Amino acid sequence: MNTIKTTLAIALVAATTSAMAVTAVETTPAAKVAAAKAQVKADAAKTATAVKNTAVAAKEKTAAVSKTAAQKTVAAKNAVVAKTADVKDATVAKTAQVKDAAAEKTVAAKDAVVAKTVAAKDVTVAKATEAKDAVVEKTAEVKDATVAQATEAKDATVEKAADVKEATTEKADAAKAEVKAEKKSFFSWFKKSAA
Repeated sequence: MNTIKTTLAIALVAATTSAMAVTAVETTPAAKVAAAKAQVKADAAKTATAVKNTAVAAKEKTAAVSKTAAQKTVAAKNAVVAKTADVKDATVAKTAQVKDAAAEKTVAAKDAVVAKTVAAKDVTVAKATEAKDAVVEKTAEVKDATVAQATEAKDATVEKAADVKEATTEKADAAKAEVKAEKKSFFSWFKKSAA
């Protein structure tokens, strides 16, 4: 940028000098005017060449700066890409580790729940079986006791019925015998009275 400013300043000075020379030449004689014109032309050509050379140098310098900036940008871009790739790889690896750890924890928790459920089921089945066996045993005991009581009651009833029947039969026999005896004695009284 400074090169361009310098080049423009030189061109401005040269143009101003040429203009002054032209103004001064007009007041001088014709030979001097021709020499001055030639000098101004030569100065203008020198100035133009200097400006041209300066512009080319500025252009080359700008191109070099631009090329350097582009190279730096590319290098920075490559560094960012490499760093991003490294970060991405690290993140992927860490994510995979976390995922694997979570999967292992989930499997372990699932296995623990299954084992706990199986143990609880076994305990429940054992308790249910014990309760069932106890109920069956108690029912059998109650049934046996009921049968025994019913048999005893039946036997006692049969025995009592037999006793009552026997007692009733004895009473009936005694009553028959008494009635017979009374009949006999009544008829014997008639027989005695009639005789």
